[in-house]
Amino acid sequence: LTKMVNVLATKLELGSPMICLYLLQNPDHYSSHRFVPFYWKTFVMEARKVWYPQDIQGDNKVVLIKKKGKLIGLSSTYDYTHWPEQHTSMYLYDWICRFTRAAKRSGKQDIPDQYANNTEKLESDQSAPTINTVLRYMEGHPLAQTHAPVATRNWQYVVPNFIGPPLPRPDKEDCEFYCCTILALFKPWRTGKDLKADGESWHEAFENYKFGDMESFYIKNMNLRYECLDARDDFRSQMK
Repeated sequence: LTKMVNVLATKLELGSPMICLYLLQNPDHYSSHRFVPFYWKTFVMEARKVWYPQDIQGDNKVVLIKKKGKLIGLSSTYDYTHWPEQHTSMYLYDWICRFTRAAKRSGKQDIPDQYANNTEKLESDQSAPTINTVLRYMEGHPLAQTHAPVATRNWQYVVPNFIGPPLPRPDKEDCEFYCCTILALFKPWRTGKDLKADGESWHEAFENYKFGDMESFYIKNMNLRYECLDARDDFRSQMK
């Protein structure tokens, strides 16, 4: 009885506007940007496994999908490593913002409402197809016959939500792992061999690769949080 009273008491604190939003299946908040989950370390480990197969741990994030009556585990890395040939120049961070996977219907793309009516061409690839052009995953993708990549409408307002451990720092942690992570995020690749050459260190590959202005802007901002934390620590030490 006490539990029932406590539950009812909490419901009384809900405002009528919020209850109406839920009953009408409307969102309870609005924002200018949309955040998509991004398990960044899964992709970094996928890029590294060709070089360090013995160091790869079983922490890959998979999605369970029912296919032909059976459940299969699908890694999110497949969507990028088996991207269509039309987008060979697209790096991972850009791909996460611009594309998503959708089911086909009757041999055509089944495009959800939030991706419909998108006729914008990709700025980084002027010859890339629009939403109205059928895109296909490369052979080897487990869902190549049933799903296809579709362009995200208003991709400029899509922000990857980095899920997992904190991103490595360029100054205090393993420099090799930091360089590998940045290359995996901002250099196009299908396997880790596209990121660096045999006998080349990750730091050398990082220094030799020329990032664009937008990629450099992202890389700089990724370290902004650590710079703020360092400034806070320095200020505290000065106050002692």
